Amino acid sequence: MSKSIAFLKFRSLLEQEIRTFWHVIASLEYAERWLSSASPTKLTAHPGDNRYPFKAIDISTHEFLSEQMQVSSHIRENALVSFVTAFECYLAELLERLIYLKPSLVADSDLQIPAKDLAEAVPTADIKRWLAAKVTDKYLRNKTHAAMISRLDTFCKAGVSKSMAADIEEWSRWSLVRNSIVHTSRQVTPELSKSWAARFPAAGDPVVLVNKELARIHHLALKIAEAIDVRAVSTVIHKRDELLIARELFIQRGISEANVLKATLGGVMRVTVTRIDLQKMLADQRRGKQPDGWALSMRDLANMVA
Repeated sequence: MSKSIAFLKFRSLLEQEIRTFWHVIASLEYAERWLSSASPTKLTAHPGDNRYPFKAIDISTHEFLSEQMQVSSHIRENALVSFVTAFECYLAELLERLIYLKPSLVADSDLQIPAKDLAEAVPTADIKRWLAAKVTDKYLRNKTHAAMISRLDTFCKAGVSKSMAADIEEWSRWSLVRNSIVHTSRQVTPELSKSWAARFPAAGDPVVLVNKELARIHHLALKIAEAIDVRAVSTVIHKRDELLIARELFIQRGISEANVLKATLGGVMRVTVTRIDLQKMLADQRRGKQPDGWALSMRDLANMVA
């Protein structure tokens, strides 16, 4: 199935985050093994290690090793925050893209935009992009993830809120864990304790996670995002994100052969664009005709397409 740009970016970011988590946890294990065998009295005492980062906090090997459990705990908590934040960014970017491609989605909205904001935006901005960003912010600001998903359900007729109700309820609880970590110095909030008493029974207790829970959160994020994305692509986006990525490959990397563009796209998703679609896109781009004003940064493209 074709994928949205928002999903491809999200999947790449989530992969980077879980690999970073794995790398640090593995490094802590290796550090403990090495220090236990080398046994320097202090980190800086080992030949060649009287330098940054070792001397930034010049402590004994014993003290360094005694902090391993606390560091592991913080790494798990930070990873959860990164996973949940990445998912939130995915929802926002996808909604903005949907509104950009099909502004009529908000035709019956009663949102009010001050004339001052419009006056400032019209002379300088891509008004469609500005409107999409503005409406997305108003729809999603301070909303729960369940409410965000419900909004996307409405726009792309996804039905995810109903078909994946149990998964979304679990995800919402993990979102509350994120809030506890970020807003209350890694302590269980009353809201989290009330919502998930079986897992976090007492408000004020420290948040304690285990490695397998990080794997579960990663899996859950991808599962829900994939379900939303299928409907977003089939109802609104269609081939347009594939064509946009192909256009950016032409602009940024100079790939100008339709068959090469199609093969490159095929490395990241099941391709639905045809060779004729790609040839037309290339012809339009060469003539300066650009019906899709959305653009990708070099970093975004690199994250999506190796």
